[in-house]
Amino acid sequence: MTTEAAVVADDQPAAGAVPEFALSWGDNAPRGAKAVLNRAIKEGASVPVFLGQSLINALRDLGYNDTTSAVCEYVDNALQWHAKNVRIYFFETGRRSQKKKIDVVILDDGSGMAPNVLKAACAFGGSMSFDNRQGIGRYGMGMKASGLSMGPTLHVYSWQELGAFHRMTLDTEEIGNKKADLLMLPDPELVPRLPGDLIEILTSPMTYPRDPDSQELLTRDPTQLTEALGRSGTLIHIPDCDRLTYHKAATLTQHATNEMARVYRRFLGRDRRIFVNNRPLIPFDPTYWMDGAWHTKSS
Repeated sequence: MTTEAAVVADDQPAAGAVPEFALSWGDNAPRGAKAVLNRAIKEGASVPVFLGQSLINALRDLGYNDTTSAVCEYVDNALQWHAKNVRIYFFETGRRSQKKKIDVVILDDGSGMAPNVLKAACAFGGSMSFDNRQGIGRYGMGMKASGLSMGPTLHVYSWQELGAFHRMTLDTEEIGNKKADLLMLPDPELVPRLPGDLIEILTSPMTYPRDPDSQELLTRDPTQLTEALGRSGTLIHIPDCDRLTYHKAATLTQHATNEMARVYRRFLGRDRRIFVNNRPLIPFDPTYWMDGAWHTKSS
């Protein structure tokens, strides 16, 4: 046998042998899930119904049409839980010579969640109204999947007492590095004061709209922010988003304004208010029937 033929023969499994199975995961695959799966294949370890690390990363690719539709998940939740005011922020930092960064924030003054409810709501499938077809939310997936579809980290703050902010965090990188078969959520963290980056977002004019005087801020005084947030509410923060439809806050704001003015026109026609980058939405009625819609103001 020639040397070349011998090499080829050595690479082939012996007759009747079963070739060893090897994972061929990508470089960015969650290491914890890979370890769990390897252990199950090679050692016959128990296999959970869901590999949490890879499932959460897979949900980042859930098919939202655009950033606005993902943000609408939170607006739907807010309106379902009795919010009168919902504020959406596309906060852009960084100059052209630097890496631009956009945070997405959604704030509402709804009924908020007690700590144990907040913890349950942050579980995938943790719905307060599962399969209830009378409301908007149904399966307990949207709040988590929509946020992670925009960025790798999701912070959820909720409160039912003035200044008693409880926070839950889902971090795909941290979760992906865990090697446990069963992933457990920690207890919510009591945060007596919101982080500085959130305070800046909630009390400063946005870069778009460019005219600060056209923006109706929640408050301009950071010392009054706790009072302005009220006795109950929920705040969603997706920092440093890496999967947005557009790369500029101006374009994100314009698209959200146009779409939400139509989608939520009936809520806006009653007693609900929705702001996008501190600018209140005027309902747009494509049927031209609604009093108070923007076409009546432009005629």
